[in-house]
Amino acid sequence: MGNVNLQKFYPSNGTVDATEVNANYNAIAGSSSGINEENVSSEGLIKDHFNFRPTIRYADYQSNGYYVSTGSTLANDAQYRSLTDNNIATGNKTNDADKRHELNHSSSGVSSTQQGIGTKIPVGGYQQGSNQRAEGIQLEVGDVLHVFWNVTAYRFEPDRASFTPYVCELINSGATAGSILNYAFIAYPRFNCVDDLGSNSNFHRADDSTDGFSNDTFRDPADGVAPLGGGGGVSDPNSTGLNNLTPFVDNRTDHWTWIPVMMGSGGDRSGSETVAVMMDAENGASDTAIGESKQCAGQTYIKVDTQQTLYSIQLYLTGLMGLHYDTSAEKNGTFIEDQASGNAQGGIDGTLHVERASIGYVVYRKEAV
Repeated sequence: MGNVNLQKFYPSNGTVDATEVNANYNAIAGSSSGINEENVSSEGLIKDHFNFRPTIRYADYQSNGYYVSTGSTLANDAQYRSLTDNNIATGNKTNDADKRHELNHSSSGVSSTQQGIGTKIPVGGYQQGSNQRAEGIQLEVGDVLHVFWNVTAYRFEPDRASFTPYVCELINSGATAGSILNYAFIAYPRFNCVDDLGSNSNFHRADDSTDGFSNDTFRDPADGVAPLGGGGGVSDPNSTGLNNLTPFVDNRTDHWTWIPVMMGSGGDRSGSETVAVMMDAENGASDTAIGESKQCAGQTYIKVDTQQTLYSIQLYLTGLMGLHYDTSAEKNGTFIEDQASGNAQGGIDGTLHVERASIGYVVYRKEAV
């Protein structure tokens, strides 16, 4: 206790004044009933003195701040490519660099690698006196990390050849058959437990064997692409293609947000393809897209099994993904689309237009003061 002035009447055993005893009792009771100006000593911080149990270690939220008016054309850096590209001047049009995109355009639609811009959020805020280095939070075993995000997608725009929209080399001036194609981009988070500056090369899965913090077995969408005999740069779709089928099995995919894309073609009609891409458009009156923007949200909870310092989190986008049924494993699964059918020299070509994107997190701890 602090400043409690009592009337001294012990041990003289003189006449006891009831008024003085009551005043002493009230003084003691009032001073020890809680943390206040009369009770500020070290024992005032004993947990029993708290009438609540804080469980949130830290929480934060970040938006890229990119807003455009209806009908606007999004900046080039806000357009994210599918895995194949008809601009590659060879038959091997699978561009490995488009297997995974950082969703990192800024409030002006310009790509950035800096923390605090796009969806690269510095965990724990910035270090004092710095607008670059993340403070980081030491994740303890038993903590729960809650990550949540939102992506506003406007449309998928097919690549164009000779100013004629088309979506695949199977749909060109020589094609006669119509087709319906159903794919999706996937948004998902990755984690940096390596450096406080947030280098893109240091973002990994939550279960990364060296820099991860979870014992769960995750599956990132782009993990499905492992070129057979290929490597960086441009791969041969005849070698990759449907060899990339990846069963879901027991891998966690609850951190995936599917952004659906549906396309249809009537085939060649007088040298002009009639491709309708039904993916939310900017103005609802385009020949390649209909509708308004689509908000695609997601969240995931991850229990911490390995102590790590988490410096930053970032959202990523795949190229187009498809669903399949693996008859040999009798499992449902996915593949990342780099050929539209067996031995086709090219897959689905185009870009997903993304405006707003945001990310946030909460670190829950079992017990804290």
